[in-house]
Amino acid sequence: MRVLFAVYAAKTHFYNMVPLAWALRAAGHDVRVASEPALVPAITRTGLTAVPVGDEADTPRDEATSGTSWRDLNAGVTETRPEVLTWDYVLGTFTIACSMHYEHATGGRSMLDDLAGFARDWRPDLVVWDALTFAGPVAAQVSGAAQARMLFGIDYIGRMYCDYARLLAEQPPERRDDPIGDWLAGRLARFDTAYEPGLATEMMTGQWTIDPTPSFMQFPLDLPFRRMRYVPYNGPSDVPEWVRVRPEKPRVCLTLGMTARESLGGDLFSVADMLEAVAELDIELVATLNSEQIAEMPVLPANVRVVDFVPLNDLLPSCSAIIHHGGFGTLGNAMVHGVPNIIAPGHYWDEVGFGQALEGRGAGLMLDYRQKAGEGLRSGLDLDGLRTMLARVLDEPSFRANSALIREEIEATPSPRDLARDLERLAAGDR
Repeated sequence: MRVLFAVYAAKTHFYNMVPLAWALRAAGHDVRVASEPALVPAITRTGLTAVPVGDEADTPRDEATSGTSWRDLNAGVTETRPEVLTWDYVLGTFTIACSMHYEHATGGRSMLDDLAGFARDWRPDLVVWDALTFAGPVAAQVSGAAQARMLFGIDYIGRMYCDYARLLAEQPPERRDDPIGDWLAGRLARFDTAYEPGLATEMMTGQWTIDPTPSFMQFPLDLPFRRMRYVPYNGPSDVPEWVRVRPEKPRVCLTLGMTARESLGGDLFSVADMLEAVAELDIELVATLNSEQIAEMPVLPANVRVVDFVPLNDLLPSCSAIIHHGGFGTLGNAMVHGVPNIIAPGHYWDEVGFGQALEGRGAGLMLDYRQKAGEGLRSGLDLDGLRTMLARVLDEPSFRANSALIREEIEATPSPRDLARDLERLAAGDR
């Protein structure tokens, strides 16, 4: 069968899809990956076939999108308190998301036009779309393909959409504003494709939802989920010799990921301060930093090794703990290898939710600095608290034991190869 993956130009979102794409390719299927031009080199380096869609100029990934930051746009969707999720709140959140976030921040008009046009010409049997790339389900509907949504973390969109659909049905006719239906209808109309109200759920949450996130981190939603084992993909790389040498002291990895420094205007707090705080412990600290981050700290402690990049899948088996921002790729690597986490969360999507879930399982701790920021987020990091947390995670065996239990649960989850067989049945079924 022909399988089209659709993802906007974010490496972390694409890397999340690579193991499944290769499982389908290895099963004999014709696989293409459509994204904006900025991501094409990363796609081709995986050995997969890239389909450039959209204009280079339509790939803004900075802190501002039409005057509204990614953090502000996401904050509404990640709200979970039942008393806040009224019809007015949910309606307002999706009105903003459809008009700004979904329309502009994940590809814009040119990506949608190109993707739908390619899908009509190539006629895929299945479209697998990143859960923020809503051009994907539009292209599937236009071309008649089956389609599956692929999550990259906690399903906040699915959760809020379920509230939206329920609350919309409860409204009197005069209050049934439907920005999601209007947005989807407008996108389909550009390709002379009819929209029916029943399509909204399918196009927002997929005919199936592929979920590589451990089930204890997800909401109990009544959606057609297909669980898939998280398989790390860290990009093309080689493994330095020192990684294979057993450390004499507990090895700790500190990373704030690549997304913030490459696409979101920099880290939320000072890496230099974090290094200085935890390097006081009797550990070997491996920090992934670029030249700008290193410049913040002219003198590095003797027990700190700085590298621009090292594949976490190869480094973490030798680590006793990892300190990071809560990004799904970093967290997934850590959970696969049973490494306890300390999360100093970003506030872009699900970082806080991940930290809370890990604390609940006794597999990590979260340094929540939101209430400490008197002069902005950078000044709000509790460095003493970070050092104390790391000492505790290293000293108390329960963190390692509970992390090992999560690793066992992940290993028992169906693999990408297993899911490839299910997707064959989806593509062959009644759409």
